[in-house]
Amino acid sequence: MRQLLTTRWWVPALLCAAAYAGAEEASPPSSPPPEPPPAPQSEQNAGPQPNHDAWLDRTQQGVKDMVSKSAERLDRLFGPEEDEEAYDAVTGSIAPALLWDEFEGWQPKLRFHVDVPLPQLDHRWHAFIGRVNRDEYVSERDPQSGAFERQYGPESDEQTLAGITFHTPEKQGSHFDAGAGVRLRFPLDPYLKGSFVYELGKSETGLMSLRQTVFWQNSERLGFTTRADLEKYFDEKWLVRWTTSATISQNSEGVFGYSAVRALRGLPHRRAVAVEVGFDGATDQEVPLHEYGIKAAYRQSVIRDWLILEVRSSFTYPKDFRWQSRKPSWGVGLGFEMFFGTDEFLARPVTF
Repeated sequence: MRQLLTTRWWVPALLCAAAYAGAEEASPPSSPPPEPPPAPQSEQNAGPQPNHDAWLDRTQQGVKDMVSKSAERLDRLFGPEEDEEAYDAVTGSIAPALLWDEFEGWQPKLRFHVDVPLPQLDHRWHAFIGRVNRDEYVSERDPQSGAFERQYGPESDEQTLAGITFHTPEKQGSHFDAGAGVRLRFPLDPYLKGSFVYELGKSETGLMSLRQTVFWQNSERLGFTTRADLEKYFDEKWLVRWTTSATISQNSEGVFGYSAVRALRGLPHRRAVAVEVGFDGATDQEVPLHEYGIKAAYRQSVIRDWLILEVRSSFTYPKDFRWQSRKPSWGVGLGFEMFFGTDEFLARPVTF
């Protein structure tokens, strides 16, 4: 347990240190700026007004600079040097949170993800590194949920992964995605995957997406995931999405199934609310219907556009073993998400 917590918290400490070092090493301008006009006597007496939040800007910019430089070094392995501006498209987020529910107790969490462009190869190729839910990035049995796994359902297999992805341009009809990577922990656990995606319609009138994924991972062996998504805007305010999936592999205990309905609504002033109802289960488990429940979250930018605060609550009915009674379990959570490389506000929750 101590090793797990250490792994989860050394990343933000390292990033903050890199941000501070990047700010200290910034070179001065080539010529001094012009002198400003003298301030009124009242302002002179007031003295300088410190910016108490400047450390936030240094941290965010330091993280962005660090990952951009890493992307540049990686991409130059594949060819001659590109202009440094080509690597400014690096994006990602860091998200710490503290969750609690009656069934699991306290759950400190940390997830991060960095998407790295590789212009030397092709705009369709990207590298990434992150601490993520393996079931979202390898088997794809779960849709990408933001920073943390859902409150209901079995605890996700959190892994620090690094790899490379290939995406054909999204369009009506079919397209193909592929990826390969490795778990950054000994013993190494490499994986390969490929997905065929068929999409029809659009969100305003109704969008259907069918995804078939074939994957192989050393620990899981060969497996398949079939997933379907339906989404639609209602009253131009609520985006409602229904997702269902089924996964089986050589090392799985039967077929794992999952289904959920999620509603998202963006609000003015960079705020959003989300509600989700769902369940999960597996055919060969002692308790086939593992858990079902509902949760809600509220998101809002705080201090900076790229810093998001989220609070959430949940009400679920979990059961792991036949001898257990299925009792209601209340849950609460508090999380932050710091974006870099983008100021776009996302309504999707960070804590589920």
